[in-house]
Amino acid sequence: MLKKTIIALSIFAGLIILAVAYLFISTWASRPKTDKDFLSQLKGEVVFTRRNADGISDIWKINANGTDEKLLFHNNLNSFKTDSRNPLWSIDGEKIYFVSFDQNKKEIIYEMRSDGTDLKPAVNPDPKPADFSQYSREKDIKEFKGDLFITQNGQDVLIFKHSGYYSQDFAAGSGAREASWNPDKQYVIFEVDGTITVADKNGRLTKITNGNTPDWKY
Repeated sequence: MLKKTIIALSIFAGLIILAVAYLFISTWASRPKTDKDFLSQLKGEVVFTRRNADGISDIWKINANGTDEKLLFHNNLNSFKTDSRNPLWSIDGEKIYFVSFDQNKKEIIYEMRSDGTDLKPAVNPDPKPADFSQYSREKDIKEFKGDLFITQNGQDVLIFKHSGYYSQDFAAGSGAREASWNPDKQYVIFEVDGTITVADKNGRLTKITNGNTPDWKY
């Protein structure tokens, strides 16, 4: 009886390991790879977040072609080490707005110059960053079960097919999110499985860098 129990437990453990391995492989299979030729065509700058060694999101900036990556803001606004979230370029491209908390745990929209200097609470931020995650920031970019579609001539056109794990709860590996247009609406930038990704209107993809919640300006 004990032998049968051990065999059953071993089989069950093996199935769990296989399921985890499948989830890991399928998630990584969905991550777009770097396309250097495609990247070389992209101009402008992208601001985004990335988790540091403490698991807290900092604010970063990178050229859209994947070069000159810089840490703009290391999150030390308070002692309880909260996330900095959802950075957005100002309309004139001179400032970056983002959401964080002050020492009293009050949620605040901050602003800083594009080089990371002159950090302060924002006055009349335009646009105003959301304090929550979104699948899409645009009416003509749609997300469905991790896939992305753009609306062209009244039709929904698939530009990204997610092949990994899907979850509605923004879990790791849950598909495309935080999708938005580049300034001249020729490309869509979004995050998938911790990767900042760009797609053209024909579905050609490239990874820019690792990170979350990207926003693009020229």
